[in-house]
Amino acid sequence: MTTQPVAVRESLTFAVQHPFPIVAETIAALVRANHGGATSVDLDKADLVIATASRLETLDLAPGTRVAVLIDHADRRPVQEARSRGAIAALPLDLPADHLRAALGAVLAGRTWWPVVIAIDPEGEAPASRRLDALSGQQFKVLDLMSRGRLNKQIAYDLGISEGTVKSHVSSILRKLGVERRTQAIATFITSNDVARPARPIGGVAHLSRATHAAR
Repeated sequence: MTTQPVAVRESLTFAVQHPFPIVAETIAALVRANHGGATSVDLDKADLVIATASRLETLDLAPGTRVAVLIDHADRRPVQEARSRGAIAALPLDLPADHLRAALGAVLAGRTWWPVVIAIDPEGEAPASRRLDALSGQQFKVLDLMSRGRLNKQIAYDLGISEGTVKSHVSSILRKLGVERRTQAIATFITSNDVARPARPIGGVAHLSRATHAAR
């Protein structure tokens, strides 16, 4: 017996809540792109609410409202928390753009969607992409320029900071990434799964969690 896919509703009211406007706006745009009949409304009138777990704690949603939780990464704890709150999905913001679209498509079609939880290795070392998230916005820019072959003096000029500040950032980058040499930090940056520059609106949506670096 073949299972037929759940049909997308002709009309849908939704609301997106996230502390960073670029994230909320991008998710809302993805919803509209996936569902021609989707309309953004106030939270208390939405059929579907897409929000962070912390925001959900303050919401008084109407019975029957479907909820998808926005999480930074596919870690076990936030996914379990989303399930315990009765959510139909947990959407990691560091998903590649096409994967995020597919996840939203499933949710908009009335299905549940849960990510494969990222595992930590036996020694407790986080994946490279997670270590990169420990960098501040300025450190991320410095590492980006390092990967382009720029020297400290050139990075200082590009960012309008002193060479001493650049050296301090480089030291912090090495420490946070758990490496000893500049070349190792660059390799981590380049080889990390689909490392993205700061997130852009539709057309360049990738790893939306990167967008928060600019606010740090």
